[in-house]
Amino acid sequence: MNKILLIALFLTSFISYGQQDEISGFKEYYPIAIRPDLSVGLGNNEYEEILLEARPVVYYSLYNDLRKALNKDTITNGDAVYLSFQPQFRIYNEESKPVKTPSYKVLLGWQKIIKTNDDNFLTVAVESGHYSNGQAGSAFSIEFDDNSEESIALYNSFTDDTDLAELLNRSGGNFSTNLTRFSFNYRLNTFNGDNIPQKIHSFTATYQLYHDKFLGFADFGGYNPEDIDILGRHQLEFGYEFTSHLKKMRYTLSQQFNYTIGSHPSSAPYRSETSGILYPWDSDLGILVQFSVGRDDYNYRFLDDFARFKIGITWDWFTPFVVKPTKNQQLPTLPKKEL
Repeated sequence: MNKILLIALFLTSFISYGQQDEISGFKEYYPIAIRPDLSVGLGNNEYEEILLEARPVVYYSLYNDLRKALNKDTITNGDAVYLSFQPQFRIYNEESKPVKTPSYKVLLGWQKIIKTNDDNFLTVAVESGHYSNGQAGSAFSIEFDDNSEESIALYNSFTDDTDLAELLNRSGGNFSTNLTRFSFNYRLNTFNGDNIPQKIHSFTATYQLYHDKFLGFADFGGYNPEDIDILGRHQLEFGYEFTSHLKKMRYTLSQQFNYTIGSHPSSAPYRSETSGILYPWDSDLGILVQFSVGRDDYNYRFLDDFARFKIGITWDWFTPFVVKPTKNQQLPTLPKKEL
């Protein structure tokens, strides 16, 4: 019964969230963003059975003129400053503790969008914040606290041949780090007669760094030195998306590939995600189908390596909208110099 109630709560919250734009008539746009999703699927690590996954990602805008900038009479670059809360939950097929070690990621971000002479979009983003699961135990023992002498001694016993996934404290192990992301996105647009993108080729590259200081300078929420040697500090991400329309429906096909540098040999360094999304009403709410292989993306379960197929619902943060063609815009007027 507890599992049913939790599933109903996630589903109700997600659908209500997905309908906010329709209710309020207001929406912010982010070209570089993580889509929220709610899904079920097949494929698990050898230690747990996943019943349900949810990522109710939210972006809180502090300033955003991206859409406005693309529709001004003069050629103008747009900017967005925001806070992003990116929780991630899994419900496992277990009676005593079906929800374990949820992830919480909070980022402060800035994006700038530039429209080219051919009406394509170039976007850059910088995001920095904290990522953890709110637990206090040793990541590899249910008996010790994180950073205790006993836990440190356990880490010192590990070798390159140790199977760390087998030792993982899956009920209460600590995972904590700060991180910064640098992203670039380029979109090739083909417009219809209403100046709305009908076909989009989107390319994204991201470099992610795990670091100890919050926002690069504050002593808050850093990582355990032993953990970071296992996790790896550097991650490269490459993604491609193709968006088009079929009658009155919009669809997106995408491929994402991540590679982590410097992680423990027992952890797969790569992750691949192949996805398809159908937006039945050409709106923000879509049906997601995804196949992933390699390194798990659920906090310290990066030590797990398995294939998974899932299906669910998702929400688009950059729905195609009307864009004023560059040929109908003027260059900004430079201030005249005083003689």
